Amino acid sequence: MNSFSANARFRLLLLATSLAGLWYLAAPAVLDTEERLLWEKVRAAQLHLSQWRVQNGSAASEQDDRWDCGLIGVEWSSITTTLGDLGSKRAACNPAWAVQFSRWYRDTGLQPGDPIAIYSSASFPGMLLNAIAAAEARGLEPLLIVSLGASTWGANHLEAPWPVLAAELRRSGFVRKRADYYTLGAGAELGHGLSPEGETLLRRAAKDAGVELLSAADLEEMVARKTELLDKHQSRLLVNIGGSQANLGDSEDILRLTPGMVPAGRSGLAGNGVISAAMHNGIPVIHMLNLKSISSRVGIPYDSPPRNMAPAQVSPWWSGAGLLLFFVVLLTHRRWRLDPPED
Repeated sequence: MNSFSANARFRLLLLATSLAGLWYLAAPAVLDTEERLLWEKVRAAQLHLSQWRVQNGSAASEQDDRWDCGLIGVEWSSITTTLGDLGSKRAACNPAWAVQFSRWYRDTGLQPGDPIAIYSSASFPGMLLNAIAAAEARGLEPLLIVSLGASTWGANHLEAPWPVLAAELRRSGFVRKRADYYTLGAGAELGHGLSPEGETLLRRAAKDAGVELLSAADLEEMVARKTELLDKHQSRLLVNIGGSQANLGDSEDILRLTPGMVPAGRSGLAGNGVISAAMHNGIPVIHMLNLKSISSRVGIPYDSPPRNMAPAQVSPWWSGAGLLLFFVVLLTHRRWRLDPPED
């Protein structure tokens, strides 16, 4: 007769409880008070934008903006630069990224009043909001330069390009920072490849916002101008969001740079753009590209509904401990009992 003993049931229950305990200890998803307030502020800003865009007729479809972020654009318009992934645009809106930026800023040793630079494409307006909100929450002084052309589903709605979204965020009190400079984006960040009507719209949006458009003769000069501004600001950190060409450069070496938090001193892996120049000058970089990869590493669910939880990164050591415990029990657990045959 085969059966489980009471002892076997107890061992299995103990294993399940132990694994649950390891999971809880390994991935604490609890926000502290300041992080919770930051998360809630970003989410409130998103919900406000969502309602505001419904009222002015620029809202994305319910299917595209299923989490009501208010920061999702359209599939195509005259200010669209390249193809983008809708899931990545939604994933970038998760307020947990604001918490992650805040932790990166803290781990870099930044103090209130320290200068940083945020160089972003308008392709990821959700991530840009998260980076700005976290910087303001920590009292940092960002130099903000945004390239206005956007990939699909970014800030590419003709009635809601980034300058319009940013103005509403400031008007409603969710952020204070106005961009220091804009670029047109697209090729060389000089608008190469944009339609004439698209370029005209972006120039008008920058002018209406009262923000200077950086000009240059070519990509090399645009890299030099943005690097000069970075140095003049004495930035202690560069945040790169998206794929603005001057930030990345035109060398394929940039593809070898692992996204996420990158320490200074690895310029040989960073191409020939502003990122490379920053790292060569000893400035660390937060490189926000390939969100699926970064989401997995920092523990932020990809393209999931916003939940008031912290990033939950599990160390390989915890995973190894769980597997070791499982196999110890498996190898020592007698699942079957063989009764002696009856006479």
